[in-house]
Amino acid sequence: MPEIRQDVVTGRWVVVATERAMRPSDFGSTRVSAAPEPHQCPFCPGRELMTPLELYAVRPADCEPNTPGWQVRVVPNKFPAFKTGELEQPSESMFSRRAADGSHEVIIHTPDHTACLATMPVGDVELVLRVYRQRYRANRDDPHVRYAHIVVNHEKEAGASIEHTHSQLFGVPLVPPLVQQELAGASWHHTSRGKCVFCRIMEAELEVGRRVIVENDSFVAIAPFASCLPFEMWIIPREHQPSFDMIEGEQFGDFAQILHDTLGRYRERFDSPPYNYYIHSAPTDGSDYPYYHWHLELIPKLTWPGAFEMGTSMMINVTTPEHAAEFLRDSHSVG
Repeated sequence: MPEIRQDVVTGRWVVVATERAMRPSDFGSTRVSAAPEPHQCPFCPGRELMTPLELYAVRPADCEPNTPGWQVRVVPNKFPAFKTGELEQPSESMFSRRAADGSHEVIIHTPDHTACLATMPVGDVELVLRVYRQRYRANRDDPHVRYAHIVVNHEKEAGASIEHTHSQLFGVPLVPPLVQQELAGASWHHTSRGKCVFCRIMEAELEVGRRVIVENDSFVAIAPFASCLPFEMWIIPREHQPSFDMIEGEQFGDFAQILHDTLGRYRERFDSPPYNYYIHSAPTDGSDYPYYHWHLELIPKLTWPGAFEMGTSMMINVTTPEHAAEFLRDSHSVG
């Protein structure tokens, strides 16, 4: 059973999920191994019974669950970081622990083993985003979940244990520290300035233009002013929405288009690099967060943190966001 342990000095919570050490990629060589053949991949059509039984799928009405014929498929993670269960050991006098109650799902983007979000048709990317919202809402209603965290780890160097393109949704029983910091900063800004800080950032970036990479009717992609890592990018909805599950209508198509576009720019400029992205959204604890503004943060894996960064939590960025935005704007791999 996974558990969450609290650091006595900082108060930071750490997830201890020993079952995940059974994944084939863990504790092995750091070198990238040859890609498995599609017939060995548990996410490919015809291998549905190699995964836990599906939670949700986009498939024809006459197509049986857990069989081929799906377009997007959602299954529980076989090696979950969070799941409902009893804590195996109680807290100690000085050391606090709690059960890692929650959920952990895998969203398989496409039956095509060779595709990725940058190469899939934009309409198929939109379908993935619609499944995101469906699963976000399903987890929002789980009493164990206080925060729904959607992520992509693309390629082994970015943390993927299976090559076939997929996302993960973590139903977390607490609000993660980084999101707490964003909430606190956004709340302070809203109280002192009377407006959403993310809306103000977007307005200022559009006015200056130097760090804007691409925009459409519903979203703006920027290289944030204080980027932590080279070529970091944020995709921010123009409409003020605290929670990701508020996305509606034409926003889906615009979100799919700008995500496909930006990933295509990474693909062209850096020869299909590993990358991570994650959606930051308001907590799902039933409270209102009118001062927050959901957004997607995207980081290509071009550098790795060293001892200074790990020891201080201060990142050293070796390129300016202004240069990053200009470099990515000049990409021709769009649409």
